[in-house]
Amino acid sequence: MGVLLPSRWGGLMALLAGFFVILLDTTIVAVASPSIQADLGGGVAGLFWVTAGYLLAFSVPLLVAGRLGDLFDPKRVYLFGMGAFAVTSALCGLASSIGWLIAFRVLQGLAAAAMSPQPLTLIRRLFAEDERGRAFGIWGSVAAAATLLGPILGGLLTASLDWRWIFWVNVPLCLVAVVLGIRLIPGSQGGVARFDLLGAALSTAGLSLLVWALLSWSSLSLPATVIAVVLLVCFYFRERGEGANALAPLHLYRSSGYSAASLAMASLGATVLAMALPTMLYIQEVRGFGPIEAAMVMAPDAVLAILLSPPCGRWVDRVGGRGPAILGMSLLAMSLLLIGLVVVLKLNPWWITAGAALLGAANAMAWSPLSAIAMASVAPGAAGGASGLFNTVRQVGAVAGVAVTGAVLAGLGFNPTLAFGVVFGFIGLVAVGGLVAALRLPASLEMSESVGS
Repeated sequence: MGVLLPSRWGGLMALLAGFFVILLDTTIVAVASPSIQADLGGGVAGLFWVTAGYLLAFSVPLLVAGRLGDLFDPKRVYLFGMGAFAVTSALCGLASSIGWLIAFRVLQGLAAAAMSPQPLTLIRRLFAEDERGRAFGIWGSVAAAATLLGPILGGLLTASLDWRWIFWVNVPLCLVAVVLGIRLIPGSQGGVARFDLLGAALSTAGLSLLVWALLSWSSLSLPATVIAVVLLVCFYFRERGEGANALAPLHLYRSSGYSAASLAMASLGATVLAMALPTMLYIQEVRGFGPIEAAMVMAPDAVLAILLSPPCGRWVDRVGGRGPAILGMSLLAMSLLLIGLVVVLKLNPWWITAGAALLGAANAMAWSPLSAIAMASVAPGAAGGASGLFNTVRQVGAVAGVAVTGAVLAGLGFNPTLAFGVVFGFIGLVAVGGLVAALRLPASLEMSESVGS
């Protein structure tokens, strides 16, 4: 059997295999939480940090990981992260206590962070401008499929085998992704710029404190947030003087394409994740639906995203990204308005299905153009740093959205109607902010492409 040569669609398949594993692991854990608690103990706080520890470790190093891709070749960093993800997944399945599971989940999050920024860079390398929309559309379809299949696969594995298999199932999937990646993803020599250690330390410390404060909401959150802001301001001034050696190419925010796409993507990530918990709580605890019925109510979200993402990507290739992105962000705001009205006005809860369908269409239409426009704004040598920055903004936005939603639900739990009203009001405002950002996108990818580093 001959060695498979790198090709753009084969390379995309290899990237999608790894991306699928990361997202599958994000959604597969929740359904196994009761079994994990019964086996390892740790209480609600322990279960919270099984997820929050992963999220913290995944969010913080994205800037560093993106820059490492520029310096050492994104293919190498991606494959290293995938191998580490396989090892840490095996360790999670072997955990003997809740403390060890949290520790291994943190390591797993670090491995995921190493992988996450590289695919955007590699897709930019693999595909010409007139094919990137299609590639990002397929990317969005796989993301939706992983989100849909995660809870289903998690439930099946936990019920038929053991909760540990939700982690062990990653190992063969990762190995397949590594083999495909070695054979099908084209490599490069990497860059020659110096790695900014001080910038890495400032960004890592600042983002760690910020994400921890958002996730924990403890008495230490306010001082931690103040220190985080100070560290990130220092990081900003450090980066301004680093030029080509900058860890994060902040000069890209002078590009209307990159800045608007980043803000819109942060809004998309924040709203989609922030609405999940209050919606499921409302459906099950207020309206009395069971888990299967609740899943059916929200299923159109993932189904529509799976079906529409590839054709939406082809649409972006034909007409440019601005129109599809504006339509997608408009549908996002409409979907959240509809779901919010159902909750606040206590309408028939099955109307949420229509809101979920709009949400799936919004994801399909917004994901591809926002990603394509952002990466079209980047010179090839800075693509890794730009991808890391783009992913960091999206991920921190998502964490902030979840944190604010959780805090409102906890603080106003004595009045559920008020709590849900405030939550959906907040989420709606974030969605409108994302729509405003989309309106600032350039008229075509060519306009965005002309803004280099």
